[in-house]
Amino acid sequence: MSITEIPTDVFLLIFEYLSPSDLIRCRLVSKNFFQVFTNSDLNRRALQEHFPMNRELRNWQPGEDINWADRFARVAARYHHLRAGEPRSIEKLPLAKSFILPKWARHYPVGTWEKYLSFEEKTAPFHYEDPLWTYDNGILVFPSAASKSYALYDLGSSKVHNIDLETDNKVLRRMRLKNGVLIVEWSEDDSYHRLNETENVHRHFATAYDMVKDTESGNWRLILRNEWKIHFLGIPLNSKDRFYSTHNATHYAIYFWQPNRSAWGEDDPIESLKVWDISAASSYLPSKDPTGEYKPDDGTGPKVIRHFSFGDLTFYDIRQRFAPKLNGIELDENNLYFIEEDHRWLVGNQASDNLPRLHKVKSTGIPFASGPMWQDECGADGDVNLSFCERARGKREPRKAPCWRHEEFPYLTVTEAVDAEAGVTFSARHCFTLESISIHFRPKVHTTAPGYEVSLKDDLWSQLLAHVILHFDRK
Repeated sequence: MSITEIPTDVFLLIFEYLSPSDLIRCRLVSKNFFQVFTNSDLNRRALQEHFPMNRELRNWQPGEDINWADRFARVAARYHHLRAGEPRSIEKLPLAKSFILPKWARHYPVGTWEKYLSFEEKTAPFHYEDPLWTYDNGILVFPSAASKSYALYDLGSSKVHNIDLETDNKVLRRMRLKNGVLIVEWSEDDSYHRLNETENVHRHFATAYDMVKDTESGNWRLILRNEWKIHFLGIPLNSKDRFYSTHNATHYAIYFWQPNRSAWGEDDPIESLKVWDISAASSYLPSKDPTGEYKPDDGTGPKVIRHFSFGDLTFYDIRQRFAPKLNGIELDENNLYFIEEDHRWLVGNQASDNLPRLHKVKSTGIPFASGPMWQDECGADGDVNLSFCERARGKREPRKAPCWRHEEFPYLTVTEAVDAEAGVTFSARHCFTLESISIHFRPKVHTTAPGYEVSLKDDLWSQLLAHVILHFDRK
């Protein structure tokens, strides 16, 4: 009997027992099998059965003409590699990095806190430098050693575009792409004035670019939105004067922590926190106008909407002093979030004298305008078997303490990339000499199996996590 002669209801019963790989292999049996197993409706049903949360299904509009056989094959291949813990392909992009030459690629990263994990003569990092590159929503921006320029790589179209960030007379401190806005934090290469006998001050700025894609050619270009001075006096280029920042499409926030250079060496560090509205475009460049003589009077361009004094930082319980716990800051439409954490095994010049029992994480939310603050914290205080809170696998949002960091204690989750809608999480964890990158599948990603976790090959740690940052999407 030919497969085309099998009654439909019987065939569908057989179909339900076939795995995605079986369905693809059946296409190779014969012309009749190929015709049956590439049926569009059948493949849409297979997608709904095996991969109900994939993006192709969620974005499908009834009536839209789609080759479901091709879609199912691509999605099945994607999840095959995910479940196997093996990459479909590896592309390596050489990065340009220098502090002297070439001038366009000069980079001086912001220093991390002086503390690290230590246990039974083993040590491991707790904080990491920012990477040279930045990624968001399928777009990678990086200093390309091959093209000798900053480049924008559209992973969806595989197109690479050189972009001009005008970095010849700049030292890049940090670069971040979020919500279609690229922000470059940089200092002038020449010092502005002398701070003391051993240190010089460099003026620091941030420049915002809107990323615009041409609908006809598919090419990307950067359009200058505005520029602003991020520190009113400037700071030295060193590893001790630190700043943390974040942004969204309309706002930018920055926190500074600077050692107090008092002759007596006893005063608390100098701290400041500001929130900017960066939504308005302006061609005015303060870096070209040191005296501010030509600053427009119409109030356009970036402006500070919230400035936190020492007293404000103390009131909100986020002043860091000599034992900083800050891990980062976040923003949403109306609030700033101050993310802190502390760990029982931390040592170093800036480690706390009062360490937590295990691993404490905390988020403090503060409105841009008036209104109450709120705090969410978790000490991961489990029982004698070190069981932890169930919140680690919950929804990630800045108003919630980042419990995912202690999800697999004593492993520390140093970074993760979450695709909540697809139910897939990439996690990178280390426990001193033990390092692992894994993919966790939430239940119902594959309806014939429960949620589970797959570890990637050990050699991928050094390849993927030179700067301990992971990014991915459902593709």
